[in-house]
Amino acid sequence: MNIIQTKSEPPQTPFAPQWHYHLGHEFISNVDFKEIAKIVLIKEKEILAKFPPAESPANDFRHYSISSVDGYTGLGKNSLTSRHQHFDIFSWEEPEIKKLKPIILDFHSRFLNEIKIKGLSDFNLSGWANVMRKGERIKAHIHSIAPFAYLSGHICIQCENTATYYINPVDQLNNPRTVKLPNEVGQIILFPSCVPHYTDTQLGNKERITLAFDFNVQPSLININNIKKE
Repeated sequence: MNIIQTKSEPPQTPFAPQWHYHLGHEFISNVDFKEIAKIVLIKEKEILAKFPPAESPANDFRHYSISSVDGYTGLGKNSLTSRHQHFDIFSWEEPEIKKLKPIILDFHSRFLNEIKIKGLSDFNLSGWANVMRKGERIKAHIHSIAPFAYLSGHICIQCENTATYYINPVDQLNNPRTVKLPNEVGQIILFPSCVPHYTDTQLGNKERITLAFDFNVQPSLININNIKKE
């Protein structure tokens, strides 16, 4: 596992900005990502035909989450992303898809152990697929700015010559500080849900496909005293 951290200098005044964020990434083996790409493209047609674009958060307890037709990604109302609240990819029954949730949960546990944070165990893991075609890009967006925001992530299913950029949440103006991670098939990335991120423009003819996911936390289940450094 690779850990990237961005940390502010010690504050010299009571009003100086402070931050300390971790990103974790590694590669998944023993999963047929070509098969998953085929499944997503088949499901995409079905979901676009069945559901309209979503306008509001799916759950009341996520009302702090950033929401628009396409989650402010810029992919538009005709994208699979605009239906992300209508389906949960982890409910799909295909064998290769069913491998992914245990992998993500294991990665979550090891990530927390690596950065020595206790984290949470009471959450719901939900996921959706994003499909980008030639000329499209995902604009800077945030998964959640809630007081109970936790962790999000994504897995690269199919990609070619693109990267994802993670912006320091405190320093977003003038000359934003970013972490660039080139996209590679099988790469899983975990990051705080409040971290803005965006991608390059898709220039290849083949679709860029990712699986995005959130660890959704109910506010009533949170005891902030349990979230601390060990």
